[in-house]
Amino acid sequence: MVTNRREFMHYSAAAALAASIPVTTGAADQQTMATRTIPGTDEELAVVGLGNAKPFAAGDKERTGQLLDILMEHGGGYVDTSWRGRFTVGQVMRERQAHDRLFLGTYLEGQDPQSLSDEIKAVQDAQGGGVLDLVLSREPAAYLARSDEFLRLKEDGLTRYVGVARQNERFYPPMMEAMRLGVVDFIQVNYSMLEPGAADQVLPLALEKKVAVIINRPFVNGGYFPLVSGRELPDWAAEFDCRSWAQFSLKFILAHPAVNCVITETENPRHAVDNLTAGVGRLPDAETQQRMRKVIQGLM
Repeated sequence: MVTNRREFMHYSAAAALAASIPVTTGAADQQTMATRTIPGTDEELAVVGLGNAKPFAAGDKERTGQLLDILMEHGGGYVDTSWRGRFTVGQVMRERQAHDRLFLGTYLEGQDPQSLSDEIKAVQDAQGGGVLDLVLSREPAAYLARSDEFLRLKEDGLTRYVGVARQNERFYPPMMEAMRLGVVDFIQVNYSMLEPGAADQVLPLALEKKVAVIINRPFVNGGYFPLVSGRELPDWAAEFDCRSWAQFSLKFILAHPAVNCVITETENPRHAVDNLTAGVGRLPDAETQQRMRKVIQGLM
């Protein structure tokens, strides 16, 4: 049985299409990735980005550089970074002088204002200075109790945006409370055909409160691929410019109007190209989204 994406990509017919996409392409050879406006601003964010991939956390600057180059070549910009990955990505960004082309989400772990400030200073040093794009807390309930500390980081010019990030429905209530109170610019949450729960209340509230949304777990940590392995992609997927099962999931997610960006954590360059290409072309309409869900539900 196929148990992970690496095996799946060898055996799936859709993988043959993904493998045919060159890892490096010039801008003239491809359409431009779509962007969406960050609510309340005139800033655009590309709709597919990178999660905190293993090479970032491992300090592998060569592979990190390759992934960031692919991201930028395909019109992407958002990168999720935490722990050691904050410094790996920051250093590579500095070496490539790519500050204006990348948008980094940086997780902070400090438990008091001084430690938060110290963390930011260390990340800024790795990046070569400058204001951070977005700082994130992975503890929504704790964030509510100390949101003033994070908002002060904005007031002090240390970051442009603040937010919370987590997956699992038990974290939805404090996330929603943070949106209602107006103390977050971004949330990051799980949403997909296999984990659709955020569409019930979280995503509609984000639209109402004008909060930007980053989606994680588009493939449910790889659990999506065994369901579709060995199966032909529906012919009608071509109607929304979808040519792989990975894009099938990503385009479903991007069809939700609350979503600004979806991130994937792949370390494989060809998988990265396949994922990023989901941000190009048409998206499924409401009727097609229902067909997509029925396909996946029928495989569960």
